[in-house]
Amino acid sequence: MVITMDIIVSGGSNIKGTVTCSGAKNAAMPLLCASLLAKGKVLFRNVPRISDIFDICEILRYLDCKVIFKGHTILMDNTDLKYKPLYLEQCKKIRGSYYFIGVFLALFFKCEICLPGGCKIGSRPLDVHLQAFTDLGFRYEIVDNILSIYKTSSIEQASIHLTKKSVGASLNALFAGMSLNHFELHNGLFEPEGQDVIRFLQKIGYHIQYQDNKIQYTKTQLEFKLVKHTIIPDRMEAMTYAVLGLLKGEVNIKKVNPSDMMYPLDLLKTAGYQISYTENEITAKKSYGKPMQINTDIYPGFPTDLQSVFGVLFVNTIGVSTMKETIFENRMQIYKDLKESGVDCTIKQNVATVRGTNAILSKNYTACDLRHGAAVLILALLGKQKSKISNFEYVLRGYDDIIHKIKSLGGKIEVVEEV
Repeated sequence: MVITMDIIVSGGSNIKGTVTCSGAKNAAMPLLCASLLAKGKVLFRNVPRISDIFDICEILRYLDCKVIFKGHTILMDNTDLKYKPLYLEQCKKIRGSYYFIGVFLALFFKCEICLPGGCKIGSRPLDVHLQAFTDLGFRYEIVDNILSIYKTSSIEQASIHLTKKSVGASLNALFAGMSLNHFELHNGLFEPEGQDVIRFLQKIGYHIQYQDNKIQYTKTQLEFKLVKHTIIPDRMEAMTYAVLGLLKGEVNIKKVNPSDMMYPLDLLKTAGYQISYTENEITAKKSYGKPMQINTDIYPGFPTDLQSVFGVLFVNTIGVSTMKETIFENRMQIYKDLKESGVDCTIKQNVATVRGTNAILSKNYTACDLRHGAAVLILALLGKQKSKISNFEYVLRGYDDIIHKIKSLGGKIEVVEEV
């Protein structure tokens, strides 16, 4: 397993070609956890081959599930599933391990788990999750970074209102609510990835009604069967390659759902960038656009996960663009990198101002998180010389086969250190 990775990127090469979008990381993580709620076997297609997914698979195997991961397909069999405390390094490493909490509460009415890890992009407490669990009749305690949570109430139906819109908390509340006979969730947030999870649960046979971020669940008697599900395309990956095309040449991205990313696509078209799309493809050509003023927001607004790569795109705007990060306070590193690379860029609190330019100075970078790592990769490709990117393993947490895909487009990347 890759622990650390450094790469050397040679800038100046032309970028042109076609890439195929992989399955969405943010759907695959909760889907694999939710597979424990099925009876029989589950076949997932379009699974991204990324390190976070490999870690989830290791947790599933620890629980005595059979997991066969070949190509982009996973066959799951949880017939021998056993309850075990999740005191695992994999749980500490990845944020998505918290989905096991809600699933365990539905199955076993208890969970003991190491608090989840993930990228250090800002404050991401579990307060909303824990309040939802409490409202559903569970009690918890946290001692030495271990969360223990147990059923303490005999309630069989509940209607709860999340204190804050959160995709993770909404899915976790849904999972935990499936321990009751009837459950309603209000003020939830189900982005395209969360909606994919709901469709999967409905395929299993659960009676779930979803409309306008409101969930209604009624207890269901399941049948043993094989459930097949194809994971939706990764909209963050698709837009990352689109930005690369707008900056460096021409990229065609296949097997995408443009309808899931209309806000950023409309922003680009309004700004005058050469970007077009059909029902399942996006084409992005090198172009210069008008300045943009963007605030990150929850879906269907501008995704915080695209903030860093759009910050790099700002160098191809004619004028001054601004980006305000409203969700994760520690996600502004890319603007420091832009400034050190010769870009006229200022940062005040969580607002960055970037003036377009034709000149990027090559330098060495350190990836601070998944999306920042993808952004500095694009920035390195914009330079004329060689750049070293350290901690590139962050990028492998969410981008399937990104080094090979960039090479297929004409980018020059060399892996220089892998431990």
